[in-house]
Amino acid sequence: MISRTTIGRSFGGVVRYQFEGRKEQPSDKQAEVLVAVGVRADSAAHMSADFNRGRQLNPNLGQAVWHTSLSFNPDDATKLDSVKMLAIAEGYVQKMGLDKTQYAIIRHHDQPDNQHLHIIANRVSDDGQTIKDGQNFFRSKQALKELIQEHGLTPPQGLRVEKQHPEKLQGAELTKHEIKEALHQALATAPDRPALLATLQAQQISAREFTNRAGEVTGISFEKDGTVFKGSQLGRSYSLAGLDQQLATNQAREQVAQAAALEAAAQAQRQVAAQRAEAERQTAQRRAVQEAERQAAQLAQQQAAQAAKTAELPAVERKWHAEYQQYQARVAQHNVPIQAHNAQVTAYSDYLKAYPDAAGLQTVLQELAATKGLGGLQLALERQGQDLASHARNVVNTFGQEEALRQQAKGLFGLGLGAKAKEATEKLEILTNKGRYVPDNEHRMFAIYTALAAKPAPVPGFEARTYHQPEVVPLSLAAYAAQREAERRAVVLVSEPAHEVHTTGRAEALQMTLKSQGATTQLTHRLDAHGNRLSELLVQYSLQSAELQKVSHTLDWAQGREGYQVQEREGDRAQRQAPGQQAAQQRLDRGESQGYGGRSM
Repeated sequence: MISRTTIGRSFGGVVRYQFEGRKEQPSDKQAEVLVAVGVRADSAAHMSADFNRGRQLNPNLGQAVWHTSLSFNPDDATKLDSVKMLAIAEGYVQKMGLDKTQYAIIRHHDQPDNQHLHIIANRVSDDGQTIKDGQNFFRSKQALKELIQEHGLTPPQGLRVEKQHPEKLQGAELTKHEIKEALHQALATAPDRPALLATLQAQQISAREFTNRAGEVTGISFEKDGTVFKGSQLGRSYSLAGLDQQLATNQAREQVAQAAALEAAAQAQRQVAAQRAEAERQTAQRRAVQEAERQAAQLAQQQAAQAAKTAELPAVERKWHAEYQQYQARVAQHNVPIQAHNAQVTAYSDYLKAYPDAAGLQTVLQELAATKGLGGLQLALERQGQDLASHARNVVNTFGQEEALRQQAKGLFGLGLGAKAKEATEKLEILTNKGRYVPDNEHRMFAIYTALAAKPAPVPGFEARTYHQPEVVPLSLAAYAAQREAERRAVVLVSEPAHEVHTTGRAEALQMTLKSQGATTQLTHRLDAHGNRLSELLVQYSLQSAELQKVSHTLDWAQGREGYQVQEREGDRAQRQAPGQQAAQQRLDRGESQGYGGRSM
């Protein structure tokens, strides 16, 4: 089995070839789509359109087309069918890192003596990143070797002997193979060149570095059992540049692993903090309940003391004293959840004062997610979290790159400053000046982010009182008694014929008018035997109300109309019609606004 890979710009051309052959020599390719991931397989036009839609995730990538053809050895023809070929092709896709993007595998049947298939993939991955094509020849070669062994296929002609039967090697070829195998294994984990050479030394393989007149290392060779090979003779991967590249990759992998370990430790700390916050929240709730119980007990004591003085109260206050105690109990009960809510808000504020960092903020946000009535606080803290995350990103993307920039500024193998080294030098100068120095427009954004990162990180927190709910303050006994003394009631009965109910709505209009004048109303309806609607409107008003004149006039208006009947105590009617009311009523009679909402009654 052999492969051929090309990187191109147009999906249309390569897809059309799979179905129709070459543009200048169209033919029936007898295409069989073995699998299509993320694209339609019913036509070349649909498949091309889907590939092009996917490449829009990274529109700046010009060469987004990956095309690989796999041709099988004629000796394997009897072993191959579409299922087998698909399994081999899928293995190739995974080994080449193409399984995170759109791809299609298409088999052609137009050449019976040349069993082959084509793999078309989008180099723009599903998350918009670019799928690298560097060293794809060597990666493909390794993938084919593994697939040939896995599926028992015939190796291509010309494959070196040591690739097929290393046990048959002798002399220098055997030594060369042993050195390469040792290098391959050591390079998998070695963090730097001294560690690599130490691992080889343990296997009786010595290394020698070559330097130029300036003392710079320019090459390397390996020796075992008296036989010496240059690194480049063993393979490009084992030259000095290849070794340094792999070692740099190992270091990057180690840094990622260390970062993951640090993140795991941070996560453990956050869990401990969350548990501590939960314990503190429960403690705050218990304290709130205890405080509410203490206040209730204190109120009971006050009520008992007050009861002893009841005999000394004025007659009006003594009349309402029993109901006043019930009123106070209702107010206290109403304030209990408010006090617990405020205690919880205070606990959140105190926790952030004790742990003013991202972990503390995240702990409070997790608690807020299960707390009702604090959506405004949650939004405010989420914005603070975004500010913290933005500052952290700025630090990572600027000062966090300082060590890597220092290494880059030294130049490649000490050969002098190239473009990247000069860029790193300029960025280091920006970091040194904390963003106040900008060498040119090219690094202006880096300077801006550096200046932002140089500022102190924002400190999360909030003032608890801003999010406290107000408690209800009970009236004094004297005020409560005066209020109750001033309350009066009246009942208005409204009769409406069945055929007029939906067009007039007299009872509803009267209710709206009285409510607009500050009265409390309650309306109920029933039907008589003839389908007429009988409405009963309960009206509660206060003699202390500033709108008493209007309420009184409205009740008198209803009393004089057909279909209305006002029921109230004579004393109540006399009080609301007491001297001082007549002038106001006369003004209303002269045409001033009564506020009936435009309805005729």
